[in-house]
Amino acid sequence: MEMNGEQIIKKGKKSPKWILWGYAIIILVAVISIGVMMYREENEKPEPIDFTTNGAIDMAIDQYAYLDVEGLTDEVAIYGYTENENSEENDRYYLAFNDGYLYVVDLNFETIDQLKQIQEYTYSTDENLTIPEPVRIYGMTENVPQELQQMVVDFYNESVGEEYAITVDDFEMYFGSVLLNVRRGPVDTTVEEAIFLISLLALFILIIYHIVTSAIRARIKKYIKNNGYEEELAQQLDDFVEEKHYNDKIILTKDFFVDIKNGLVAFKYSDVKWIHMHSLRYYGVFHVSSSIMVHLKDGKTNLQCVEIKGKETEEFMEIFHKICEKVPEDTLKGYTQENINAYKEYKKSLKNNNI
Repeated sequence: MEMNGEQIIKKGKKSPKWILWGYAIIILVAVISIGVMMYREENEKPEPIDFTTNGAIDMAIDQYAYLDVEGLTDEVAIYGYTENENSEENDRYYLAFNDGYLYVVDLNFETIDQLKQIQEYTYSTDENLTIPEPVRIYGMTENVPQELQQMVVDFYNESVGEEYAITVDDFEMYFGSVLLNVRRGPVDTTVEEAIFLISLLALFILIIYHIVTSAIRARIKKYIKNNGYEEELAQQLDDFVEEKHYNDKIILTKDFFVDIKNGLVAFKYSDVKWIHMHSLRYYGVFHVSSSIMVHLKDGKTNLQCVEIKGKETEEFMEIFHKICEKVPEDTLKGYTQENINAYKEYKKSLKNNNI
């Protein structure tokens, strides 16, 4: 059933249903991705092995292991993946004590906070200080890079002095064959995490789009209401339609232009001061989209309409020329430097006259 003028205006003022569906789908995808991630981490997690087994010598890599930390040094090294030293993405290596042995561990901020009391006790000279309970940490076993081995050995030698200094050849005997990376888990949830992050990005983009389009609809609603056009516009949509384009989403009446492709864009031809085409291009060459920009005589209201993908089509140009025929003779037509300057001067004159 074809809508009448009043229904067209009413529908155009509302947010498109696809936006609400978009919110629902994005939130659903985000919730599912988190649910799957939590389920996999809980149900696919293997039984951890004791990292101190045989002093971590000849231990295989990519094993899920635990370590009961009884003491902790300061940072031995930071391997930065970002310029920001405080980024969670950076590796932070420490030496952890267990039963008199030292082990290389790669910690995240959360685990560092959990081990703060133990770290303070490690460096304390107060004999009356209560010995803190060991804290169990979990992570994945990894090879120790040659560069890190040298840094660990240098750190150790600074602590014990020349008499007890060691070389990189002694590394395995003192620190084991592998390190424990707390920043890694036994279940690879990279795909789920990527889906969740993409969902958040999509939600952010949709919210921005919704805010912008809502502001545009509010501006058009205000324009129609302040000029008392609603009844006249509805009547012309019922009785004075001259042309329809793009599956009846673009409507030209005797005195009004109406675009309901994405919400409602409407203006009276007699209110137009400047009209021109606008192209969004990729690398300044490939047409992404084309649209018609309309600047009204109030010097404040700018409307974008007839937005299509790609380059201007014959139908698009037909609409543009038809609007140009209906606007007042003194309307600026086309995007030229002359018209840009003329419109600026026009806006200045409005401001000077307090209009």
